[in-house]
Amino acid sequence: MDFKKFIQGIFDSLKILKGEDPDVVFLKGGYVSLPFGIACSLKGYPYFIHESDIIPGLANRILAKKADKIFVSYPLKNFPTIKKEKLIYSGNPFRKNLFNSGNKNDSYNKFGFNKKLKTILVLGGSQGARKINEIFSEKLEAYLAKYQVIHISGDFDYDWLDYKSDKYSHRDRYKLFSFLTNDLKDAYAVSDIVISRAGNNVLTEISALSKPAIIIPLESSANDHQLANAKAYSREGAAYMMLQSHLTPEKLFSQVDKLLNDNDELAFLSNKVHSLYKEDAASVIAKEISFFMIKKLR
Repeated sequence: MDFKKFIQGIFDSLKILKGEDPDVVFLKGGYVSLPFGIACSLKGYPYFIHESDIIPGLANRILAKKADKIFVSYPLKNFPTIKKEKLIYSGNPFRKNLFNSGNKNDSYNKFGFNKKLKTILVLGGSQGARKINEIFSEKLEAYLAKYQVIHISGDFDYDWLDYKSDKYSHRDRYKLFSFLTNDLKDAYAVSDIVISRAGNNVLTEISALSKPAIIIPLESSANDHQLANAKAYSREGAAYMMLQSHLTPEKLFSQVDKLLNDNDELAFLSNKVHSLYKEDAASVIAKEISFFMIKKLR
């Protein structure tokens, strides 16, 4: 963090507070929130924070000391070191547009897929997921011999994956994208299993959409928060966790193949992962902030 910019951020935040004079401030965490939270503390403005991960980031660990309430995405038992009277289990707000995937058959047609074959969705992403892209692609020909694949690779790995996959006989079963926005809902709709990292946003999507998943946490993530997220899902039997340090192309293929040929296990995972989704996360946050403001005005 640039110390001069950080100090300037506090002064800029003080100007915003003076101009807006809010009744309460909501901070989502991250380095951008820290100078604003400090400014709130200096001027006596109440603030709430939201923590997406099981292990809070540095900004939220600092802000938690003066926060009036702390919204968390996981059950309270996962936060033994934080004062319980401050905690509110809200869940993580979810992009509702992903529910609007329309007819599943239309999504099959959009990707040109065979409805009789099962579909794997690989969420690589532009940062931190090259290892997933590399490990998955090593057995790509074997996957395509039996299944269909939607692979969101990120910008960094798209070109070499496109070149490598072009030689396979079942290339029509492989849909490679550097990024998906509007069509992500259709990719989720046709997928029978998801392979992804363990960031909280994607875990929320998987939970909301009841998708069986193999999650491979980024082991170099700050404070190992992805590993902690993945362990929480694994403990509940809601997803399969595979550690990158122990992962090989053969192990990943074997696990995916085993799951896709066990409909009972897929159904079990689907039900368990959905049980971790809090549908009313945004409403919980809005109501708590509204109640606080009402009490303040009395």
